[in-house]
Amino acid sequence: MKQLSLLVLGCLFAISFTACKKDLNTATVTYQEATATYGNLEAVRNLPLNNSVRAVENPGKVFVGADFILLGEEEQGVHVINNSDINNPQFINFIDIPGNREFFVKGDFLYAESYYDLIKIDLTDLSNVQLVARANNILQETITNDNGEALLGFTFNEVTKDIDVKSDIYNEIVTEQFIYYDFAKQVIPKSAVPSSFAGNSNGKSGTVNRITHAQDHVYVISLNAMAIIDDANGVFQSVGSTSQINFPEAMETIFPYEDKLFVGSRTSMNIYDAANPETPFELYEFQHATSCDPVLPTDDVAYITLRTADFSDCPGNTNALVVLNIENLDNPREEEQINMASPYGMTVIGDRLFVGEGENGLSIFDVSDRKKPISIKKDDGVKAYDIIAHPSNENIVLIAGPNGLSQYTMDGDNSNIDLDFNSQIQY
Repeated sequence: MKQLSLLVLGCLFAISFTACKKDLNTATVTYQEATATYGNLEAVRNLPLNNSVRAVENPGKVFVGADFILLGEEEQGVHVINNSDINNPQFINFIDIPGNREFFVKGDFLYAESYYDLIKIDLTDLSNVQLVARANNILQETITNDNGEALLGFTFNEVTKDIDVKSDIYNEIVTEQFIYYDFAKQVIPKSAVPSSFAGNSNGKSGTVNRITHAQDHVYVISLNAMAIIDDANGVFQSVGSTSQINFPEAMETIFPYEDKLFVGSRTSMNIYDAANPETPFELYEFQHATSCDPVLPTDDVAYITLRTADFSDCPGNTNALVVLNIENLDNPREEEQINMASPYGMTVIGDRLFVGEGENGLSIFDVSDRKKPISIKKDDGVKAYDIIAHPSNENIVLIAGPNGLSQYTMDGDNSNIDLDFNSQIQY
């Protein structure tokens, strides 16, 4: 276990930092103060999984099955929704997973973070799911206070205080450094996309995942580390340290493709050879402007969306769709860069590429030639962070947007596509 010596300031960086010197020794500073929350980790680990249905308040990751939907509730768990009638989805269960933001589904199993751990849940009976395995402390060594309680998060509050300019806390504030550095760097950070798809039950993976499953292994990325778990033949355990792998800083997304892993970070898209799934190694690094960076490899190309905005999680001035030719992984090359308003998640359905642009709508491209996307339509009326096809009917699409999770039926051909509204799960 790791013990904290500073109990007031959490993974802190000075947001809207202001300071005024009162004298040579003190300064009045305004900053975001994070107060650590502690609790009994073993009690958390032993909480029942199944709970009563509840309203969606803070949505996150989404998975789409043939007749059900899993909708994440940030930090709390996963809503289970009966979607056998796409015009009238019904909540049927809530899976309690404290500390959860990211999850992935493979077959009948849900893989989810829970504070320091990764858990595996059997979804065979959606109204009564069962815990299969738990990999304790796979994401982070437990951090405790003097009473032996585990750090379970932070609450934030803007404060104004007089602080000694020679103190460690003052130096941390003015240099915008993390105080709980290890915790902040190793746990899975909050996604820059408010609500996105983990995938669907037809094997389609989302482009904004931090957990994925490939070749009987689970891969989990944090800011600058990757946890690898053997999930073959009933085994569910770490296969060793990745400290010797040169992962980029600020990893954001991971996407499996054949025996490769495509990892998007704020500054690059990196391709790793995972032919030996326990020891991936870097094949190629594509540097780009600092931005938020989903990646979608398909049919010898990789689509990369770069999104930035002032005063956001992705500061900068680059908003574009990049088309990267990956026919030769020893020498990938950029084919094209298409300017966009605010690209988030994306998916390919048939010969169409759909790119969510948040409040700026939904962009649709003809990708009959995968290397040369041609704009078909920009639908400003459909607000979209991410989009995915229904697993058993590709004419039905699901869109995660600012106001809810919506389902549409597609009509028309590549030159004229309309989305007919079916239903929405509001939040």
